[in-house]
Amino acid sequence: MSVKISTWNVKGSNNVVKKKSILNSLKKDLTHIAFLQETHLTDDEHRKYCREWVGQIFFSSYTNKRGVITLIHKNLPFNVTATHKDNEGRYILVKGMLHGETVLLGNIYAPNTQDGEFYTVLFSQLVDMDCANIILAGDFNCVLCPKMDKFPPQSILTKNSKALWQIINELDLIEVWRHYNPLSKEYTFHSNPHLSASRIDYIFMSKCISHLVLSMMYKSYDFCLFLR
Repeated sequence: MSVKISTWNVKGSNNVVKKKSILNSLKKDLTHIAFLQETHLTDDEHRKYCREWVGQIFFSSYTNKRGVITLIHKNLPFNVTATHKDNEGRYILVKGMLHGETVLLGNIYAPNTQDGEFYTVLFSQLVDMDCANIILAGDFNCVLCPKMDKFPPQSILTKNSKALWQIINELDLIEVWRHYNPLSKEYTFHSNPHLSASRIDYIFMSKCISHLVLSMMYKSYDFCLFLR
């Protein structure tokens, strides 16, 4: 069975109709693991996802701002062994067994301001989870290659971009889409007032499991990855 992973900045899901629409889309697309960012929900509101999502949920809340939630479908035999989340709705890390292998799933909504401390703490937590097979996904609010991932193109890396590159290199990860599409351009955030666009939504994974990638695509609202 192939595994479908999706990352999606939903830009708020505290509206009942919108939440239902999000869940219906995930179900229709047969998503196994969904990483949602900017849910804008409290703990109690996040728990309401249990009513309509058949499977496991893990989340980090921050009043009615930010917020991330990871949804794992009941048909995916993922047995959780450890979790860690921050207190500001920025990330949730879930470690477990999948098909006999230990896997760490990380859902990230990074600050849109320059915040080196965030990446320092995130890296420390990833190391503490002690897992060789890592899948990180989310809205990282920075571009890794300004010449390719930003329009108009730029040449200077921000502090956040440099900090993210350090995590990628230290943990031996690949940025999946760019790895398999080295010359293509794709954008996930558009600013009409500034007439600009950038690619800030990514899925990263350990090089040692990159051979499991079957295909991937950016859609109008999310980025999907299929694993064998």
